[in-house]
Amino acid sequence: MTLDILTLPQVVANRAPRFREAAYAAIKDAILLGRLGLNQPLVEEQLASMLAISRTPVREALALLEHDQLIGPRGGRGLYVAPVSREQFVAMFVANEAVEPFLVRQAARLATPAQLGELVATLSQAEQSVGNADLAGFLRASRSFHRLVGEAAGNAPLTDFVVRNEERADMYLLSAGRALDMQTMQASNTEHAAILAAVRSGDAEAAARLSVYHAQSLRTRLGDLFSERPE
Repeated sequence: MTLDILTLPQVVANRAPRFREAAYAAIKDAILLGRLGLNQPLVEEQLASMLAISRTPVREALALLEHDQLIGPRGGRGLYVAPVSREQFVAMFVANEAVEPFLVRQAARLATPAQLGELVATLSQAEQSVGNADLAGFLRASRSFHRLVGEAAGNAPLTDFVVRNEERADMYLLSAGRALDMQTMQASNTEHAAILAAVRSGDAEAAARLSVYHAQSLRTRLGDLFSERPE
């Protein structure tokens, strides 16, 4: 399968590093939206043509995406979107489950009004995605929620750790056909709203408890993923 069926937005930039960054963002977005599938080879020349830029920034963007473990070689025949196994999904979920109570606790203590406003806007985007039955949009808004909580907590390394895990876990849900139903998505939105309410009120311990509850509830809603034997 080639990239002929895929359309990427042309890159608009005026300096070489920005071409690389814009190409990186465009290709990464296509991966996280599920528009680039596991069996589509990432052909440098085709991507450059779609993005209307030279091959050099595309090559550099692909190197960054490979470093992020979002893409990788397969059988010596080029780069593809990296598969995520059920076992890897569970491991990443468990890792974030351990970290996020700390981040929401810190966010409750440190979040600025501007950061709280961004979190409110992100929740609205998630609600809109549920209303439109837009799984990819919902996952993107949920990733933004986790990223903004981490930024409000003032801990960049842990924020990056959580977001990278969220990205690859979402890739598993999209590539494995694990569609989340409306009830599951809405429940997650409700739990995120409760966490945000505790953060806005400055109740650090309540925010942490609600984060733990959210993770446990999500485990229940996705119970088959945690009960199956590892691949």
